[in-house]
Amino acid sequence: MISLTSTAAGTFGRDRELAALRKAVSGAADGFGGCTIVTGSAGIGKSHLMRAATHCGQARGVAVAARAAFELDRAAPLITLASALQQLRPAEPAIGWLREDDDAQYRTLERLGAALEDYAAQRPLVIAIDDAQWMDELSALAVAELVPALASSPVRWLFAHRPAPSGTPGQQLIERLVRDGHEQITLGTLDDEAVRRLCAHVVGADVDNTVLALAGGCDGNPLQVEQLVRTLHLTGQLVVADGIGTVVGEELPSSFITIVDQMLHGLSGDTQELLRAASVFGRPFGIEGVAELLDVRPATLLTQVKEATAAGVLVDNGDELEFVHDLVRLAVYGTLSGAVSTLMHRQAAVIARAEGRPPVEVAEHLLKTGRSGRREAVTILHEAALEVAPAAPSTAADLIERALGMIGEHDRERVPLVADAVGLLASAGRLERAQDLGETALRSGLDPRTEAMLKLGLAEAFKHAGHNGTAVQYADQGLAVAGAPESVRAKLHAIRAHARFYHRDLPGADADGEAATAAGLAAGEYAASVFGLTGRSLVAQAQGRLDDAFGHAEHATGIADKVRGDAAHRHPRIWLGDAQAALDRFDEAEETYARGRRESERLGTAWSTPLWHYYHAALLTARGKLDDAAAEAEAGVAVALNLAAYALAVPLLGQLTRLAVLQGDLPQAQAHLAHMHRRMAAGISCAPEDMYWPEGVLQEAVAGPEAALTVLSGVVDALPERPVLIAQDPTSAPALVHIAVRADDLPRARTVVAAARALAARNTGILSLAAAADHAEGVLTGDPWLLRGAVERFRRTPRRLALAGALEDAALNSADEQQGRAWAAEAIAIVTDCRAERARRRLEFSLGGPKAPTERPVFRPGSPLRQLTPAEQNVALQVADGLTNRQVASALHLSRHTVDSHLRKIFTKLDLRGRVELATLVSQDREIP
Repeated sequence: MISLTSTAAGTFGRDRELAALRKAVSGAADGFGGCTIVTGSAGIGKSHLMRAATHCGQARGVAVAARAAFELDRAAPLITLASALQQLRPAEPAIGWLREDDDAQYRTLERLGAALEDYAAQRPLVIAIDDAQWMDELSALAVAELVPALASSPVRWLFAHRPAPSGTPGQQLIERLVRDGHEQITLGTLDDEAVRRLCAHVVGADVDNTVLALAGGCDGNPLQVEQLVRTLHLTGQLVVADGIGTVVGEELPSSFITIVDQMLHGLSGDTQELLRAASVFGRPFGIEGVAELLDVRPATLLTQVKEATAAGVLVDNGDELEFVHDLVRLAVYGTLSGAVSTLMHRQAAVIARAEGRPPVEVAEHLLKTGRSGRREAVTILHEAALEVAPAAPSTAADLIERALGMIGEHDRERVPLVADAVGLLASAGRLERAQDLGETALRSGLDPRTEAMLKLGLAEAFKHAGHNGTAVQYADQGLAVAGAPESVRAKLHAIRAHARFYHRDLPGADADGEAATAAGLAAGEYAASVFGLTGRSLVAQAQGRLDDAFGHAEHATGIADKVRGDAAHRHPRIWLGDAQAALDRFDEAEETYARGRRESERLGTAWSTPLWHYYHAALLTARGKLDDAAAEAEAGVAVALNLAAYALAVPLLGQLTRLAVLQGDLPQAQAHLAHMHRRMAAGISCAPEDMYWPEGVLQEAVAGPEAALTVLSGVVDALPERPVLIAQDPTSAPALVHIAVRADDLPRARTVVAAARALAARNTGILSLAAAADHAEGVLTGDPWLLRGAVERFRRTPRRLALAGALEDAALNSADEQQGRAWAAEAIAIVTDCRAERARRRLEFSLGGPKAPTERPVFRPGSPLRQLTPAEQNVALQVADGLTNRQVASALHLSRHTVDSHLRKIFTKLDLRGRVELATLVSQDREIP
C-alpha cells in the first residue's frame, strides 16, 4: 500500500513566486504595507502559495486574516472581507462588531478603516483573500478604499484570482489594483522537473516514465497532477516496486473529469454518496447539513468523512469541511442525475433557510428545482436585490435581471419587478438597459401610480448619472400622468428642480423647488421638501440672492433635523455650508461641513461623500490652503470613481484643474482637464461655472487671454442673470476683467464690472463682494483708490488669495513707490504661504518685489524632507509622533482622505515604503529649536 503524502508541506517549481510572497509578508513584519496579487488559472497552485505566505507571516509574528471567497458571496454585502477579518489570528475583539446586522454600510467602511489602522499600529497584519474574483461588491469597494488608505500602515493585502469570469466586482477590483501599479505575480504551468518532483512527493517514492507520461497530459496543472496520482492509487493502477512508482492497468484516465470519476469509484459507495450530496451546497459545509440532506444521523457519516479527507478530496478546516478545490466539487456535482439533483436542491433550500443563510443562496437552490420553485425564487431574488442595493448596486442589478429572466413578458407580477429594476439598473450605471426596460413597460399600459413611479425612477436615474436633460423629460412625463399620488408628484418636482438647475433653467428650477416643498409638506414626503429647498438654494445663489440661498438651506436643514428618516439622507448641510461660505462665514461653514460629514458616516450614505469633498475643497481654496484643497479634491475624485458616481467626479476634476494652475503645475492641470472632458463625453452635464471657469483659467495660462475668453464668453455674458461665479469665488471678477482687457474686449470687461457691482448692491454687508466689485472696476479703470479700497475690504475677510490679488494690482497702480513695494511684499508673502506658485512667480517677475520671508526651517539643510510642501511637512511631523491617519486628520482639522492623499505624495516624493521609514527620517533630520 502506498502512503500518499499531502502536498501542503511541499512547493514545486514556484521558488521565485514563493520568495516574492515571503518578501511581501516579511515587509509587513518590518513595518511596511502594500498589496500583492497572484494570478493564474484554476488549479494552478494559487491557494497553495497563499497558504505558504500566510504561514510565513505567522512565523514572523504577523497577525493573519485569511479566507477564500465563494460565488455565493456576491449577493451578501461585505461577507468576504468581514468573514476574513473574523478569522483574524490572534482574534481581535475590536472588530467583533462586524458580526452585527448594520445597514449603514458606508459607515461600516469608515469604522472598519479606523479599526484596522488602530490594530496595525500595534501589530502588523496580513489580509489574504483567495478566489478574489468572487468577492462581493461592498468588500471590493472597501478594499479599493482601504488599500490606499492603509498604505502607510504595516498592512499587506494578498489576493489570488483567476482571470475568469470577467466583469465581477472582484475582477474589476483586481484590474484596478493592477492598473495602480501593485505587485502582480502570474503563475504559469509547472515544468517537467517540477511535475516529477510533485508526483514523487505525493507517492512518497520516485516515479518512472509511465507516471510522468500520464502526468504530462495534465499540462503542468498541479491540481490535476495531484488528483491524477491519488486516483491512480485509489484504483490500484499505481504501484511501487523497488522504490519506484509505476503505472499499471488499461483503463487510464484521459481528462480531469475522468480522473475525478475514477477517483469516486475508488471510494466506498457511502463516501461517494456523501460527496455527491456535499457538492450541492457550493460552499464549505458542516457534517450536520450533509446528514440532513441524506436524512441520516451525523455520527453515521464520520467514517465516510475520514475516508474522503484521507483521499484528499475533502479538507477539514475545523468548523467546516470543503472540497480540496472547486473544480473537484464541480466534477463530482456533474455525476448527479437530474432527478436526484432536483430533490437535493429542494432540501438544500430548506436547510439554507433554516441556517439563516443569505436569501440568494436559498434562491439558487430553488432555481434548480424546476418550475415549482421558480416563483418563490423570483420573490426571494427581488427582495434580496432591494436589500443589497444601498451597499452593492451592481449586485442588486444582477439579481433583479436574473429574476426578470425567469418571469414571462406578460406575467402580472412583472410590472412591480420592472419598476424596481429600472432604478436598480440605473444605480449600477446601466442606463441604456434601464431605459429600454422602462420604455417597454410603459408601452404595455400601466395604472397611474405605477406609471408615475416608473417615470420617477427614470428621472432619478438620469439625474444622478448627470444626464439632466433626459431627467427633465422623464419628470415632465411623470407630472403629466393624471391621478399620480401627491407624494410621487412631490418627488418628481424635487428631481426636476435639480435637473433644471444644471440644465440652466433657473426660473423653472425655482418653481419646481417651491412646488416640491409645498407638496412634500402636505403629503408627509419630507425628503422631497428638503430636496426641493436645496434646489431653491442653488437657484438663489446662482441668481446672486445669497440671503435667500442661506434661508432655503437653513429651512431644509431644520426639516431634516426634526423629522430625520429619508429627509436626513438628503444631507441639506451640504448646501447650507456652501451658502455660509458665500456669506464669508467660513468658520460656520467649516463646522457645518464637519457635522454633516459625521452624520453622513453615521447614516452610511456613500453618495454624499464626493459632495462633501467638493464643497470643502472650495472652502479650503478660498482660505488659501491650496495643498489641502487639492488633496481633498483628489480624494473626492477617488471616492466618486469607486462609487461609479461619475457625474460627481466632473466638478471635482474642474477644481483640480484650477488648483493645478494656481500651483503652477500646468501639465497636471491639462491632465485633469482631459480627464474631465472624457467623463463629459459620456453625456454628463454640470454647472457651466464648474466646466468653463477652470478651462478658461488654464487656457489663459497656456494660450493667452484670447483663447481664454473664447471659452469664457458664455459665462461672462450670463453674469447679469447668473452671477454665481463671482458669488462663490470673488477673485473671478478681477480675473475675468484682466482676461477681457488683455483680449481687447472692453464691452465684456464692463459686463463683468456691472455684474459685480449689482451683486454687491444686492448683498450689502458682504465685504468680499464689495471688494470684488472695487477690484474689478479698479483693474478696468486703473483707479488706485478703488484698488486700495479692495485691499482694505479683503483684509476684513478670510479670503487670503483674494487679498493677494488686490494687493498685486494695487501695487502695480500705486503712485507711491514705497507703498507699492510694501503691498507687493505682502502679496508675495501670502501667495508663497498659500503655495500659489504661479502668482508668486508672476509677482516676483513683474513687480520685482522682495522674496517672501520664510519661517525657520523645520528640517536641517539638505534634508529631502525640505522638498515637501508645508502641508505635507505638517502631516509628516504628526505621523512621526506616532499618530494614526485619523488622529492626524483630527489634529490638523482635515478629512481622513486628505491625510491619506498627503501621505501618498510624501512617500512618492521621498521614495519611502511606510511610516517607520518616515518617522526615522524625520527623527534624523528634524531641527532642534
